[in-house]
Amino acid sequence: MVYHEIRKKNGEIYNYIIRNIRIKNKWKKNSKFIGKGKLTKKEINKKLKEFKIENYRYINKENYILIEYIQNKFKNYLKKGGKSGKNKFNEWYFTELTYNSNAIEGNSLSLRDTSMILNENIIPKDSNLREVYEVKNHKKAIEFLEKYKGNFNENLILEIHSFILKDIDIDNARVYRKIPVFISGEDIKFPKSEEIPKLIKDLLKWYKKNKNNLHPLELAAITSMKFVTIHPFVDGNGRVSRLIMNFILKKFKYPEINIYFKHRNNYLRAVRKANDEKYELIMDFLIKTLKLNYKFLNEG
Repeated sequence: MVYHEIRKKNGEIYNYIIRNIRIKNKWKKNSKFIGKGKLTKKEINKKLKEFKIENYRYINKENYILIEYIQNKFKNYLKKGGKSGKNKFNEWYFTELTYNSNAIEGNSLSLRDTSMILNENIIPKDSNLREVYEVKNHKKAIEFLEKYKGNFNENLILEIHSFILKDIDIDNARVYRKIPVFISGEDIKFPKSEEIPKLIKDLLKWYKKNKNNLHPLELAAITSMKFVTIHPFVDGNGRVSRLIMNFILKKFKYPEINIYFKHRNNYLRAVRKANDEKYELIMDFLIKTLKLNYKFLNEG
């Protein structure tokens, strides 16, 4: 947690920014002097923001400014469009999200097919029934998260998963796996099934501890990567991980990120690095993707 603290010495006011850091089981207070005398609220907020940027591990000042610019431009875009404009944007963007997230996991339906199913209630001829359900389920999960006002917790994780496997694999929906899982062509070793409940609890503790210290994009990305490294379900882990990431971004009032299927190889390469708690590549990838997602804000 980062906050402003006033200390008085010999009748004078000294201002500090304080950051509490937990090292193992002990809390350590780090302080930075920011000036003498009474500071205005605007001056204090500016110093707090600068201090946070200095301490972000994966977001430098240039990228911080870019992210904030996109956030503000998108907020104004939605405001100008009103309710109907927001609804039209969501119809388009959530169709894109559904198509890309499913395609990354092997769904063969095209963007046009996905749109027909979601927006016209038309099932393309000769479609695979499982793939149709994957499309419908992903959109229902997004709609659920749009209305959900609660916190990130275990029940939310399970609820998202129940949407993803609805009508596909009822027995494994909302249930942690009891068997080992593998990814074709990869030598990644996921945790043992009996470790999953504790690992999920550890993830939630990590989120709670870091939600006020990290930039929301860092928080969303790392939470998503830690989740997918646990791989708690037999199926649906990738989709759930990306929905978790976007839920956290939205919760902190940042635009959601649509990872393009055409960039699948780069994305999976970054995920593999993140499995070893090396998050530089995924952060760089997500910032570039965010910029691509919202480049329309600078058009017309």
